[in-house]
Amino acid sequence: MQKDNYYDVGATHKLTPELQVGIDGYYKQVQDLIDEGQFGPALIFTPFNYKTGKIYGVELTSSYKHENFSLYGNFAYSVAMGRDIESAQFNFSAAELAYIANNNVHLDHDQTYTGSVGASYKVPDTDTLLTTDTTIGSGLRRGFANTESQAAYAATNVGIVQKVEAGWFGNLTARFDVLNILDQKYELRDGTGIGVGAPQFGERRAFFAGLSKQF
Repeated sequence: MQKDNYYDVGATHKLTPELQVGIDGYYKQVQDLIDEGQFGPALIFTPFNYKTGKIYGVELTSSYKHENFSLYGNFAYSVAMGRDIESAQFNFSAAELAYIANNNVHLDHDQTYTGSVGASYKVPDTDTLLTTDTTIGSGLRRGFANTESQAAYAATNVGIVQKVEAGWFGNLTARFDVLNILDQKYELRDGTGIGVGAPQFGERRAFFAGLSKQF
């Protein structure tokens, strides 16, 4: 059974009525750290344990709003490490087990740097909202015992939200979004690393439309 101690401290501050910034730091000590991996040709998620683990990082946030325009930006630094696999060892090679027994290794979902920025604008005298956001990552782990990392990537999305009057049915909200509008091709995983049995890619350009109503 996993046991952990978790410490978190943060603060937010309004620099002006329109601009707010924040910082949050965390540290987690873990005993019998539970992780999951995809092993073998079936690629079924299989749990296993590291004897010890530590997860820590810092997150910076900011937001700005002026009249019809709003903007936000976030940045995160994160480290997630484990040491000495103590269950389901049959899924690993002898060389990998020996290395992990004597070294702290990055967990497969560990991404060192992650950033996001976004903005929205409400068109004056209308019920139309325009949005955009971009996510940037330094890449997940790869290679022998997760000692390497994937290439950095970025994806930008845009959208439009429109309130629609539907008579007796009331007001509806229509939305249209384009994800990864620049159609950036990026690989999240390449099939190597601890418990990573198959390549995975980020979503290509995609179009979504929706209609919603609040009751």
